[in-house]
Amino acid sequence: MHQRYNESTANLKELMTVAPINPEVHAALLRGKVDTRRLMEDAREDARQRSEEVL
Repeated sequence: MHQRYNESTANLKELMTVAPINPEVHAALLRGKVDTRRLMEDAREDARQRSEEVL
């Protein structure tokens, strides 16, 4: 059976000593993910509407 923890190549010391991400950077990353998801949802909805119009 595949174990997720086997995929990590970082050791615990590296994970615990890395500085946390800046809140502004984190917010920008989340906004980017949300924007990307909305674009994908809009494209999917447009494709669905076009396919309904054809039928």
